[in-house]
Amino acid sequence: MAFGQILLAAVLGAVVGVERELGAQPAGLRTHMLVSLGAALFTLAGAGLPHTDPTRVAAQVVTGIGFLGGGAIFKEGVTVRGLTTAASLWVTASIGLAVGLRAWQAAVAVTALTVAVLWLVKQAERHFLQLRRNLVLCVALKNGVSLDEVEHEMLRVLPRAKVLRVTYAEHEQVIEVTARPPTTASLPQLAEALRRLPGVAGVNVSG
Repeated sequence: MAFGQILLAAVLGAVVGVERELGAQPAGLRTHMLVSLGAALFTLAGAGLPHTDPTRVAAQVVTGIGFLGGGAIFKEGVTVRGLTTAASLWVTASIGLAVGLRAWQAAVAVTALTVAVLWLVKQAERHFLQLRRNLVLCVALKNGVSLDEVEHEMLRVLPRAKVLRVTYAEHEQVIEVTARPPTTASLPQLAEALRRLPGVAGVNVSG
């Protein structure tokens, strides 16, 4: 029975890991399989010892997975990435724990719901919520261009833009702003409109 539980934990962890792998996330197939396997084995080992409370073992697993999830989170400019992957590792650990405690139906149901949240909800966000997200734009200026002049022109394209940071390099200066995109333009159209502004050398847009 223990071998079957470990095998099921690996399979369920792999189901979540495949979705992360296809999305080119920092933690993919192998990481999620190992997290689920480890959580299941810790639970099985704890449950097999006399006078041992499996919930205490589960609490230690949850604490340990926090360090692993923290490694998947990193800051890129003004945005924080990896939170969803860290959450998927946390959920995968709970799936392994459930398998170790023989809560088969709960483990399978949570696996299915996790994949649904990671993939189906992601598709819904792209189609219905994309226009509500703030964008982060890095606008590189040409040499000798007035920063105030470009900022004034930029506000015509993005009326509610907020300047986050201005970076001065040897040969260029970059304005980093955040703004909610207009509903009348796609991201490529928005980037092209900004690139055509007087004094703008290049534009980098991220959601």
